[in-house]
Order: sequence, then C-alpha cells, then structure tokens
Amino acid sequence: MRYGAVVLAIVLGLLGAGPAVAEDDSRWYLSTSVNYLKGDYGTNDDVEIVYVPVTFGVRLDRLNLGLTVPYFRQTSQDVVLTGGGVAEKKKKPGAVTESHTEDGLGDILFRASFIVLKEGTLVPEIEPYVKIKFPTADESRGLGTGEFDETIGVNLSKSFTDRLSGYLTLAYTFIGSPAGENFDNSFGWSIGAAFAVTPPFSIFAFLDGSTAIAPGQDDPLELRVGAEFRITKAVKLTGSVVKGLSDGSADWGLSTGLALRF
Repeated sequence: MRYGAVVLAIVLGLLGAGPAVAEDDSRWYLSTSVNYLKGDYGTNDDVEIVYVPVTFGVRLDRLNLGLTVPYFRQTSQDVVLTGGGVAEKKKKPGAVTESHTEDGLGDILFRASFIVLKEGTLVPEIEPYVKIKFPTADESRGLGTGEFDETIGVNLSKSFTDRLSGYLTLAYTFIGSPAGENFDNSFGWSIGAAFAVTPPFSIFAFLDGSTAIAPGQDDPLELRVGAEFRITKAVKLTGSVVKGLSDGSADWGLSTGLALRF
C-alpha cells in the first residue's frame, strides 16, 4: 500500500499568490490563480492537476479573513487532494483502473489569521493562522476525501533591507481519513525570500516541504521560484514554476495569479 503527500504550491498559494514586498492600506481583496501540476506522486502513472482558486477576503487592522472557492480538475487513476497535499487512494485487490478526467467544485477553504506581533528592528512579524477545508468536492468522483481537514500554522516575515525580505511558514494539518483509509497528520514548512528588483517588480524563491501522509513514503520537497509585478497599487500579477525534489512531490508545475485590492 502506497501513499504520497505534498504541501503543494497550490495550497501554499492560498496564503498569497506570492510574497508582497510592500502592502497598501486596502481593506478588501480578491485573488485568483491558475495552477498546473504534473507528476506521479509515488504512483506508477503520471497525474495532471489543474487547480483554480478564487479567494475573497477582508483585512481588519491585524485580522485577516479569507474564503476560497476552487475549481479542480485532475487526470489520473487513484489520487485525491487533501488539506495536506495529494494522497494515493487504496485499490481493491486485482482491480484494474484506467486513467480518466474529472472536474468540478473543489473543497472550499476558510482561513483566518491575526498579526500578534508587528515587525520591529530585531523581531519579525508573527501571524498565526487557522485554515479549515470543507468537504464540498465530490468524493465519488475522486475530487476530494469527503472529510474535513484543519490546519494551524504561523507565518513569520522580516525585511532585512529596503529590497530584501525573508519568509517562514510552519503548519500542522489534521487530515480527515475517509472510510478504508488511515491518513497521518502532516507537518509542513516553507522558507524563502523575495527581492525587489525595481519598485513594481520583484522575484522570489521558496523551498517547500512536509511530512508524508503515511509512514515509509518520501517526504514531499519542492523548489518554487517566480516573479511578482505590481501593475498599480491595487493590481498585482504573479507567476511561478515548481520543481519537485522528491518522489512525494509533483515533477513540475506552473502557476500564474492575479490579485486585486480595494
């Protein structure tokens, strides 16, 4: 029996399409992205995933609230998306499956965060958060597990110069196991930096990882690099590429995003 898990760029992307070097005072925000991932995730066949989340949120001083409604499409035999990544589904003994495509509404996500400590000369900004995955995806079509997942985590960020900023995210996901499965909870992390090349243009690089959902499997690990271009104070474009560094991750991926603040 094999399982694979990965803290996907599409999941981390829900924390923000990319690292913002400077934020404005806008209260409301709307963001979306198109994410494509391809890899075998430790199975015998490649899996193709297209994930298109639309997030609407509000920022009230130190409090951030966001609701994400995603479109999800996958071409595969036997994988399922969880709040902690991708896992291989169990097969019945002797069963023969064929690759097929399913698409539709994914699992809706609610996220709340609060800045408990603002950045100072020697200390980073500290922002704990909670995230809940609601099982709105059709389990019978393989678009979800049909179970709730809950994540608790913290974001840390620090500006080292006017142009260079560092970021660290630590998270623990309680993964709901559907009937016949026994998924482990997952610890995930992300560390990276962003550099403002010019006032509207910045580049970033992150190393993302997590613990596997089942013992004996490769821990997911991937490198994510990209760029951010702020068209106006309220409009931001982001693009990135992902390279898997272990069998628990997608082989590669692409992402492009748009964020609006008003």
